[in-house]
Amino acid sequence: MDTKKLGKRIKLARVESDLTQAQLAKKIDAKQKSISRYETGASSPSLETLVKIAKVLKKPAGYFLDE
Repeated sequence: MDTKKLGKRIKLARVESDLTQAQLAKKIDAKQKSISRYETGASSPSLETLVKIAKVLKKPAGYFLDE
């Protein structure tokens, strides 16, 4: 999985949902810095975290994983 592509999709979905990184982090019980690292591709979320992100952003988890 390309972490940069994954990060771009997380950011796009977050912006579409009109959430800041801090707001998303709070909703999934994570740190804002973690969201930033996911979005820049510096790290990738665990599957469990990705599922939480998908639920908050109202997207199927597969949306983030499709190539």
